[in-house]
Amino acid sequence: MSAAAPTRFEAACLPLRALAGSLDFPADETDGMVACLRVLAASWADAPLAGPPPWSGLGADASGCDYSLVLDGERREIRVTVEAQGDPPSPRSYLAAALALSETLEARYGADLSRLRAVLPVLADPDPQAAGVLWHGAVFRAGRAPWFKVYLHLMAAGRRQARATARAALDRLGLGACWEGVAARLGPDDDLLFLGFDLLPGDAARVKLYLRHAEADAAQLAQHAADPCCREGVRAFVETLAGPGRAVRRGALSAFHLTPGSTAPARVTTHLRLFPHCATSDAVLRDRLRAALRRLGLQTGPYDAALRALAGDDLAEEEGLHGWASLQWAGGRPAVTVYLSPRLYLARFGPVALAPERMWPSPVPGRLACA
Repeated sequence: MSAAAPTRFEAACLPLRALAGSLDFPADETDGMVACLRVLAASWADAPLAGPPPWSGLGADASGCDYSLVLDGERREIRVTVEAQGDPPSPRSYLAAALALSETLEARYGADLSRLRAVLPVLADPDPQAAGVLWHGAVFRAGRAPWFKVYLHLMAAGRRQARATARAALDRLGLGACWEGVAARLGPDDDLLFLGFDLLPGDAARVKLYLRHAEADAAQLAQHAADPCCREGVRAFVETLAGPGRAVRRGALSAFHLTPGSTAPARVTTHLRLFPHCATSDAVLRDRLRAALRRLGLQTGPYDAALRALAGDDLAEEEGLHGWASLQWAGGRPAVTVYLSPRLYLARFGPVALAPERMWPSPVPGRLACA
């Protein structure tokens, strides 16, 4: 990073390199990750970090990107999520930037855009005050080429339209039969937040629908598990992170894995927002995550190494590094994913994206930002 005027990309690639090093990715694969991040972040990569952040709901501090690592005892896998951004910042300019990025991923990496093109009509007219429209994710696994996915904001056309938007998108993906099973799980104040799918052809692509619970405790989240045998594990995971008997308000998601012809989700992933819903201190969240991993029979070594690479050994004064944690069961085996923030703006502006006074063009009051 240059000392005089670091860019957003220069700041954002440092934690990615640190994570890759902590998991012993070879140097050439790490360089490939950074190059891929540069492609994903091209719309804002050269913006000076010294400026205020343009609006983003990705990260408590509007960083516009985050990182995650999968902890299942087997994989060495790092994921990044990035929001393409337009100038001046608005839902329409962000959508245009996201579509341009999608075409770049198709041309450069062979990403399959057939599903995205099928659902684009439901995103064609985003609400001017939508919190987001379309995010991109990349998955880096040791020894493999990266692959990509997208997250469509189901409230992009308006919060009241989210359920209709979700249903229309599922119909366009040939998953209309899944709506019955989803609707049965919706509480009156729950929100459908994202529709996510892989940019892969055919049956290789996963499709997930993310439900944000208005309020849910460990027992309620466990009831959403697709496999009853996993419910005790979900309950213990949530209680360990959030605290026994404590309900999480608008900070818990259930992600339903949908398959053609089925009315019930094949799997359900439970997500918890860690900061600030479970705790504000990264030291506290580290201790709880370690305990949760051990209860699931998972080693803490890769997680400990990642934290050490990002923030050192002393987390006593650290906040905002932990974004989310999720638990998924597949084949009777648990996998935990921990989402970590680069905290590009947290030290200067705090968690401005959590309860913003405004969103567009920047969550920082009285300041304009250019992506």
